[in-house]
Amino acid sequence: MLVVDASVLVTLLIDPGDAGERVADRMRGADLLAPTLVHYEVANVLRRRCNAGMLSPVQADQAFEDLQALSLLLWPFDALSARAWSLGHNLSAYDAAYVALAETAGATLLTRDRRLANAHGVRCAVEVIE
Repeated sequence: MLVVDASVLVTLLIDPGDAGERVADRMRGADLLAPTLVHYEVANVLRRRCNAGMLSPVQADQAFEDLQALSLLLWPFDALSARAWSLGHNLSAYDAAYVALAETAGATLLTRDRRLANAHGVRCAVEVIE
């Protein structure tokens, strides 16, 4: 079981290079979990990159469609909120939600954010894809 954060999903959706392949290979065949905020967070990144000219509107639209087609088991806020709140002293609310889910589900958190692997108080396995 893998908890996937927005950083790995954005890489999966828009990076055709080595990093995108590494993410796809690691996710292949795994049960994928995420907090419900993941769609908003990824959509925000896609929209910002499109508005900045880093993605064409066609690329952004395709990535957004691909995001919606991913088979993710989504966990609601209320199932994670207490633990996420307690992690908030050194993590953003977004990052804390991913960590709380990985801890709750006994899963590995898959991210591109090395800071999460070294964050104080995290009690789950964190795998960083470079």
